[in-house]
Order: sequence, then structure tokens, then C-alpha cells
Amino acid sequence: MLTGRGGGFLLGIYLLWAYALLIGISALALVGTVLLLWFLLAWLLFAVRVRLAVPRLRLERRLQDENGRVERLWAGLPYQVVLRITNESRASLSFVVAIDRLPLLADAETVDYHASETLAAGESLTLRYEIRPLAAGRLRFDGVKLLVTDYEGFFATPLFLRDGAVFRCLPPLADARGHIPAVKRVNILPLLGQHPHRRPGSAIELLELRDYLPGDPPKRIAWKISARRDRLMTRAVESEVPIRCTLFVDTSDAVRIGPAGRTALCRLIDIAGAVAQANGAARDLTGLCLFDEERVLSSVRPERGRRHLLDLIQILADHADLFPRVNPLPLDQLVFQAYGLAQDLYPELLDRDINAFPWWLPLWSPRPVYLDPLPRPASPSRLARFSTWIERRLRDTPLGWLWTIPRRFSPGAHRRYRQRKQLAALVAVLQNLGPAAAAGMLEDDALLRAVLARFLADHGQPTPLHLFDDEGNYAFASHAKVGVLAKALLQAVQRGKDDELFVLLVDLLENDDLEPLLGAVRVARARHHQVMLICPWPSGIALPVKTNEEAKAKTLASLLAQDFDQKEIVRLTTEWRLHQAYENLQQRLGRAGVSLLCAQKSDTVPLILARMHRLRVVQRGTR
Repeated sequence: MLTGRGGGFLLGIYLLWAYALLIGISALALVGTVLLLWFLLAWLLFAVRVRLAVPRLRLERRLQDENGRVERLWAGLPYQVVLRITNESRASLSFVVAIDRLPLLADAETVDYHASETLAAGESLTLRYEIRPLAAGRLRFDGVKLLVTDYEGFFATPLFLRDGAVFRCLPPLADARGHIPAVKRVNILPLLGQHPHRRPGSAIELLELRDYLPGDPPKRIAWKISARRDRLMTRAVESEVPIRCTLFVDTSDAVRIGPAGRTALCRLIDIAGAVAQANGAARDLTGLCLFDEERVLSSVRPERGRRHLLDLIQILADHADLFPRVNPLPLDQLVFQAYGLAQDLYPELLDRDINAFPWWLPLWSPRPVYLDPLPRPASPSRLARFSTWIERRLRDTPLGWLWTIPRRFSPGAHRRYRQRKQLAALVAVLQNLGPAAAAGMLEDDALLRAVLARFLADHGQPTPLHLFDDEGNYAFASHAKVGVLAKALLQAVQRGKDDELFVLLVDLLENDDLEPLLGAVRVARARHHQVMLICPWPSGIALPVKTNEEAKAKTLASLLAQDFDQKEIVRLTTEWRLHQAYENLQQRLGRAGVSLLCAQKSDTVPLILARMHRLRVVQRGTR
């Protein structure tokens, strides 16, 4: 590819040549000819070197910390990325600029994550920089973007070395706030420290000494202390009982919305991972259930052990970076984003020799009109409704060819048709869909939208979303997940043995029909189980507090009187609506005996562990 400098130099040669021929100076024409030959020779050498060296470039990536190479990452900890590009050919590249493509979940500690130097034959180019994963999920490194130029900067060739390395990032490690020490309860004896048992639940500890009561077993009498006090004393002992805890994590579209690493789903995953680690340290049994609007994605029964804890954390990490499904939005916007990503990652699959698009195809056979959705009236006026009715009737008649004229001769229609055809062929090859799917995506908008959404999600690229539909309703309410959660909770209650704790990490602020869930909660409470609900709270919104309607009306009136700030009014009304929804949810669940907490509070994990500690006190037998 000829750069701007190369084009200017070539234009200068042509002007020098024309001036020499116009005046008749043969020496000046000879100089122009020599410069032109030197320019063509430099271009030929550059093209030969690129053709010989690029297929033999090898990419090696390694992530390491202070202890050495790592295969799994933990969110919030720094890691060093070492990237090495080796030239195994016999041709040298004059000047190479390498830029690594960072995942969305990776926050670069250093801005300088690119290198620029000569890549000779048999030598390597090394990049070193630090990253810090923002949240749990999968870090996918698509590859490195290369820009190969000559010494003079006349020619440049952009390349992309695909890597495809995927590293699993686990939820952050639980800190000291996530562990509650197993101290004795209401003990009148001096605290002598912790007494860990080899088999939890099988041993007993001394709780207190009290006077002998009729009916106490003789083996519990403290004979030495009784002899010193001249009255019978009884040893009251207690035993540690492991508690079962099942975490129900919501993975629906409602919690997937937001910037990468800062969604409500990431916060719920962090809470679930911290509780699982704290329970593992206390030798408690932890279960997990992941669900969405349609079904239960993963279900693990309560168990304990290091292997079980690692399995739970890995399952949480695999579902932490899910993207929301694409709701109906302009397909042209989705195609534009996917085509830009394909140009960066798969430039060779868009080459004319592989993925050709004839220029005459839109002229000869444009996209049929009957594939477009029926037009809607732009306004409720009678004239608009009449024009829409006429358009609907004439479009399916022989006069419908009039609507194909813009598609046959419009440059924008040609560009959209070309991008759609090339993307359909590219995605069909990458996802092994076959030629029939490539032909179907040219006509089926729903199929193309679903395939492109999967293509963008596989490469960690978020898609634009419409939070509200045409009628003003919230598009991600996910009413069906209440039934899925209620069914999963009932199944967990049926498998339950002793008093258990069920922690529901689910977003219910936009759901009004809670009767299936309330029925399942009543069944769980009837069997002496404890239920807690952790509701994710949007970032940037104040935590719910009780405010009266008069204060809200005064605040809104002051905003309208001072300055009509539309954004501030929308933010306040949204905040008040969420506060009201939280208060209604708290009242309805409170009647069923369910505790409600916000996921944005820093003491969420300690409160869950405190509830388990109280449940342990109830189950701990005192004899």
C-alpha cells in the first residue's frame, strides 16, 4: 500500500519528468527516470520481503506474575503480559509497529503496549506490559496488529496476527471482611481461642459450667469442680454443625447491561464467589444455581472441599462476561459494527480473491422488497395512514419494481448490500454454518441479527441496545425468570435435609408478578429454611432511603423553577422510581420472611455470613 509520503514522492517524479520533457533538458529527464526505477525497485523489494516473511511470523503469548507463568487469573490482581513475535523466515522486515489488541475486561497498567523496531531474519520482537482484570470472565486476546513499512516510509502493509488465546479470570479473592471467626456464643468461660475439628460436626466443645439439674446425664457432671465447690456442677457442651447454603445467581439480560466489568452480573458473581470462599474456609457446604429467563443454566448440589470450591468458582467465571441478547434495533448499525471488527481481525477473509462481490449484482438482482417489514404510519393523521395503506397495496403489485429503483442505483444501498454479503460468507465459515446459511442471511434479517450478535459476543464486543421499546416499557424486565427461579427453589427445598440458607441474587425491581416466587418462599419457610434476596443496584444511583412524597415534589418543583435541566429531571425520576420499586419489593418479601439487601453495599457478604452464623447457632446442639 502506497503511503502519503510515497504518493507525494511519485507525484514529484512525474512533475520532474514532465518539466524536463517540456523544456527539453535530457539530463533532468534522466534523473527522473533513475528515481522512478529506484522507486519501483524499492517497491518490488518491499513486496517480496513481505510475501516471504509474513507467513513465517510466529506469535507467542505468556501471562505471568511474581511467581512465574500463570494459566488462570484472579480479578483485581496485576499480571504481566509477555508477547514475542519471531521472524522464522530468511527475509528481514525494515520497520515493524506491533500493537496488541486488549480484551475489554483488561485494564492496562502501562499505556505503552506497542513496540516499533526492525525485525530481522531469525530475531524476535518482544512486548511487555501489565494488565489488571476488572472482573471475572474470560480474557480473549484476538491477536496483534502489525504495520510493516520500509525505511523511507513510502510503502506500508497492515497485518493482523491472530492469537485466539483465552484465559479464565476467576472472581476476586475474599478479604478479611468475608470471614467471620467461629467463636463460641454467650460463653461465661474465658475465650481460649479456636478449636478446629478434623471432622466438623462430630466433636463437641465446652460451652459453660452450670448447676446440676434433675435429669442431667451423670457423665456430664464435672466431679473435680463439684468437689471444690461442694455442689454438683454440669458441663454444658456444644458441637459444630456444617451449614448448607445454596446460591441462586441471576444471569438474565437485565443484569448483563452495562460497561464491561461493571455490570450487575459481575457484582453478583463477586458476591457469590466471596460467599463460596468463606464457606469453604468454614467447612460449610455450598451449592450453586445459575438461571436466566428460559431455563436453569447450571445447578450444583451443596458440597464442600477444595475441588468443589474450584468448580464453583470456574462456573461463575464462565458466566460472568455474558452479553445481553440483541433486542430489535436497526440492522444497519449492527452490520456496520460487525464489518469494522471483521476488517481488523479477518482482513484476508474480506479479500476480493476470496470474498468477491460483483459490482453489477445490486443492479441486476437487488434485495427483494417483500423481505422488508411493512411500513407503519409516521403520524396518526389520516393522510399518513392513507399513504401507508397505498404503499402496502402497491408494493405487492407489478408496480412494486418502483421501490427497487433506489436499491439499484444508490451508492449507500450498494455498500450495505456488499457488507451484508461479505459478512454472511465470513460468519458462515467461522461458525461452520454452511453455504445455505450464508444465502439465508442475505434475506432473513432475524437470522443475520442473531449470527452477528454471536460473532460480536465471541470476540468480546458489546452491541448497542435499546432499553425501552416503542411503547415506553422497559425491554429487559424478564418476567419469565420469576417462574424459573421459583421452580429451582422448590427443587432445592425438596432436596434439602436440615435448615439451609437460600441466597437469591436476582434483579426483581422491574417485576410485578412475584406470586410464583412468594409461593416457593412460603414452602421454604414452612420447612424452617432461611431465605435472603440480594438485589443488584444500578451504579450511579443513590441507595434506597425512605423519603416522603412532599420532599420529592418540592425538589422537582425547585428544579423546574430554577432551570429546566432535562437530564437531572430524568435522573431524579428514575432514582425515585427505583426507590419506590425497592420499597414495594421489601414490603412484599418482608411479609414472607425474606431479608432484602442491595448488592452495592460493601457489607453484603458479611451480612450473608452472619445469617449463616445465626443459623449455625440454632442448629448447634447444646447438651
